[in-house]
Amino acid sequence: MENTKKAIILDMDETLEHGISLSSYDIGNEYIMVLRPYLDELIIKLKQAKEQEIDIILCTTARDIWVNRFLALKPEFKDLFDKKYTRDNEEEWRNYSKETNPLEYDARNQNINLEYSKPVTTFGYDSILFIDDSKIESVRLQILFELTQGKLKKDVTFFTGFGFNGGKVAWNKIISYKKASSQNQELSEKLKEYIELERNNIGCLLMCSAIDRFINKEFKAGLTLVDEVYIEEYNVFDRKISLLQEQLEKVSLEMNNQLFNCEEDDLKQILNADKKYVYEGIEI
Repeated sequence: MENTKKAIILDMDETLEHGISLSSYDIGNEYIMVLRPYLDELIIKLKQAKEQEIDIILCTTARDIWVNRFLALKPEFKDLFDKKYTRDNEEEWRNYSKETNPLEYDARNQNINLEYSKPVTTFGYDSILFIDDSKIESVRLQILFELTQGKLKKDVTFFTGFGFNGGKVAWNKIISYKKASSQNQELSEKLKEYIELERNNIGCLLMCSAIDRFINKEFKAGLTLVDEVYIEEYNVFDRKISLLQEQLEKVSLEMNNQLFNCEEDDLKQILNADKKYVYEGIEI
């Protein structure tokens, strides 16, 4: 297909960063942002995509104030995004035009699920890569193609990136493990290994690979789901994380020492600002 307009549509929450609710630790009502590892590598890959005349679009249900916090932590993204769609300008991307996107417009009217939270739209592009942690978005794209009955001549690729939770082990437990690690060499080694692995979450690296595939992909109308391409590699990483999580809990229970509890002041000292990396402020 000649003169194909291509775009990469990026979600933000749980895709590029994670928000920690301080209320879950009973130390406030604010949120702390933690960036996903390997964002620098993702930035490089997105710049390569732009060199191929592929637009980069941020599409998130987050408010501008949260987006601006992300851009303050990673300002390189400011020049990457050709357009930012947020909760605060949602009328621009919720507003379907029957004249310019009749198939998508009609599909939305047929199925309310296509406008829930994020309305399904190709933003006027011919070839699109969606990167969004929510698998629901892939289901909604499938519904869109089904309702348009083969008439939607768009090449759509979807990848979850497998989501980012800012670290599987709660921060108060990590602080407790840190305190106890001075008394137990095994716990110290396991904790160091665990934190190092979390700080090397491979999600962004897999996104880079998916972007490479997209850059080189020949146009083919339809929906391509690429999670299955990377699921085995991600599961290897995830199993290592889960195993270390279990081992940390086991060693900690064996110690059974209440002196190593995490106190409110400990949490306030650590969770006092947005973080550029996972478990920032907790060093072994």
